[in-house]
Amino acid sequence: MRRTGKGTMVEHSLRSRTGMVSHARRSAGVTIIEVLATAIILAIGLVGVGSMVTYGVISHHKSVNYTIAAAHATKELERIREAGYLGAAVSTALFPASEYTIENGTQVSLEMPDLSSGTGVITIADDPAAQATNPATGQPYSNLKRVSVQISWGGNRYLHGSYEAVTLIANRP
Repeated sequence: MRRTGKGTMVEHSLRSRTGMVSHARRSAGVTIIEVLATAIILAIGLVGVGSMVTYGVISHHKSVNYTIAAAHATKELERIREAGYLGAAVSTALFPASEYTIENGTQVSLEMPDLSSGTGVITIADDPAAQATNPATGQPYSNLKRVSVQISWGGNRYLHGSYEAVTLIANRP
């Protein structure tokens, strides 16, 4: 009970329908359970956001590597295509020793400094499926050369990869 300004007493409890007296409750703050639940929900959300950011960075690096490899492979194919059918051969004329290493009669290797542990292999070979018969001699002769540029790069288990581009060069007599 407390006194009012006029000297009367006022009861500080509430009566329910049953006539029982119950004291009014007031919430003084949050409980430890509510704090823990909020912390767990926040932690799950932060882990999810962190995973998305990490995946986005890895995807960006992968796409940069593929773009560099595709641009270089396309440049090599265009350069070999410019040489024409007869010029498309593994030789120092087409592949200078300062930039390329001739492996054998059909393959050339190259380093890719723009990519982490990047290497490339260029293969120029007659396409056996495109044999034609020379009408003058009756002997088969090659009609197409298959040019393949394969570029691979290293990195951690998420960033390594390879890219290959292939074209055919026709023998136009």
